[in-house]
Amino acid sequence: MTNRMTTRGRFAWLAFALACVLASVVSGCKRKPAGLLVHAGAGQRSSLNEIAAAFAAKHPGVRVDFSYKGSGFFLADLSASHMGDLYMPGEEYYLMQAVGKGFVADYDPKADVAAHFITVIITPKGNPKNIQTVQDFGRPGLRVGLADPEAAAIGLWHEKILAKAGVWEAAKRNATMSAKCIAELGNAIQLRAIDATIVWATTALLYLKDIEIIPIAPEYRGLVRLPVALLRFSKQPELARNLKAFILSEQGRAIFRAHAYGIDVGATDSDGFCADGGKATAEDMSWLVAAARVAKDPQLAVSPETVGPLVEEVKRQRATRL
Repeated sequence: MTNRMTTRGRFAWLAFALACVLASVVSGCKRKPAGLLVHAGAGQRSSLNEIAAAFAAKHPGVRVDFSYKGSGFFLADLSASHMGDLYMPGEEYYLMQAVGKGFVADYDPKADVAAHFITVIITPKGNPKNIQTVQDFGRPGLRVGLADPEAAAIGLWHEKILAKAGVWEAAKRNATMSAKCIAELGNAIQLRAIDATIVWATTALLYLKDIEIIPIAPEYRGLVRLPVALLRFSKQPELARNLKAFILSEQGRAIFRAHAYGIDVGATDSDGFCADGGKATAEDMSWLVAAARVAKDPQLAVSPETVGPLVEEVKRQRATRL
């Protein structure tokens, strides 16, 4: 009896051990991939989605999630949630607010700038109001799109650019919208709800077939630093640092460049305006204007010779229906 019980006990123990192993295997198969949460400005969506896909290809089993919104909304979110791994607002001003709150664990203002936004004027296709300069934003009767600086980074630059050009008060009187994120401005131009606005070049790139792009004169051209920082409440700081390093890598910067960000933008003054007469960004602006022309005309070639690094985006928009 004792020997039979011992044998049964052994079988029971073996069955229990086998069940534990099987449960462990099944649990491992169902385990969710490691995840990172990045808070990023809405204007960075297209480039960061591509960067996340490239990073995931190098790190199987890692998932990168984004919280995209107007940069002015992030501080309240971070204050309430204390969640997230990296922070990439659309302007350094918003990042420094987070630094002041003690939310940032790691940020080097010299090394941790992934790329630059470049400000440009956009109008509806055909430029019906013949907008040529930022001074035109003060012209009576013009419908101007502005953004709320408390919500969107581009709103800070609307005031900086138009005030420097001496037309801020007149432009405010012409404003027919106060956008909460930069995409609202691009959509309004696309729908011809406004006559002119100022956006990042990377935003303009998304609307090539429906808009005209007018480079801003160098003295009013904003070259806006795009910072990336590690948040102190990251649950996976080493993995987050790896993603940050990839964003700042040559491969990451090449992706940004393909989405009309500036990489080597030349000298800027203390306010972030172009200070080299536009020399470093002249080619970027030329390619962007050409991209809008080529995207509209199927007879024109799409190649690095015609649109520089913007080939894939022009091809994508050429393939969509008019």
